[in-house]
Amino acid sequence: MSERPVALVTGASRGIGRAIAIALASSGHDLVITGRTLHEGSAVNPATGNSLPGSLNATAEAVERAGGRAYRVRADILDLDDVEASFERSLAATGGIDVLVNNAVYVGPGNDVPLSEGSPDDIISRVAGNLTAPLLLTRAFLRHVVATGRTDSATIVDITSDAGQRVPDSPAGRGGWSVVYAATKAGFHRIADMVVVEHPTIRAFNVNPGFVATERVLDSGVGLEWVARHGVPPSVIGRAVATMIADPTITNGGYVHAQPYLRERLGDDEYEALLKSAKAGDDDH
Repeated sequence: MSERPVALVTGASRGIGRAIAIALASSGHDLVITGRTLHEGSAVNPATGNSLPGSLNATAEAVERAGGRAYRVRADILDLDDVEASFERSLAATGGIDVLVNNAVYVGPGNDVPLSEGSPDDIISRVAGNLTAPLLLTRAFLRHVVATGRTDSATIVDITSDAGQRVPDSPAGRGGWSVVYAATKAGFHRIADMVVVEHPTIRAFNVNPGFVATERVLDSGVGLEWVARHGVPPSVIGRAVATMIADPTITNGGYVHAQPYLRERLGDDEYEALLKSAKAGDDDH
């Protein structure tokens, strides 16, 4: 069993999940990192067909450079029969889990397609990946912390999106997002506030990362060019989430905008210095 608190981060091969894992390692956690991409070079951006950088192996190396132990568990959020089994594999590796970060989402064609033009398969996959899988994983985590008496120290962080709360100015395909994406994110971000009704001593909250220039965003061309240009590097969100987990003033069941939160915590000068460092490529801290 790990002597440090253990955090399970889903979708940790790249992007926000990778950054959160590294930041938590720096702040004193060991990590279980899950995702589909075990080896570098085997992931493809569905929007472009290009190979994407990032893998569980690479994230594990970065976690260990940051001072944590990394346990890799290959898991696919679309394989609903394996979601709770993947949690059991995580427990077998670590002996216990204290923090669950639901970060993974379904990435596939259809997010910029109007509902009337979308396929039933996309609807099913998006609901499975964005809502059903995190519900099943959260259920497994809750059963674990209740059975082991960890409820007073347990934390659930759900990485959500504006799409679950806000109506876009334009429809999907013309600058907005799809009905299915909005509906799944709206359902997803109700998990945290309802969990604390059932388990008041467990910490659970939503984090809206805002615009983030992830590897997939940077590779996606004109469709996500505005996000690529104005988004922050993933490491900024990693730092924000690690800070929130250690911050007892975060409202239980609440909804936190990561970038304004971190700017307020650090102050303008330190936040701008962090941004400059992150944009220069220092994304392992």
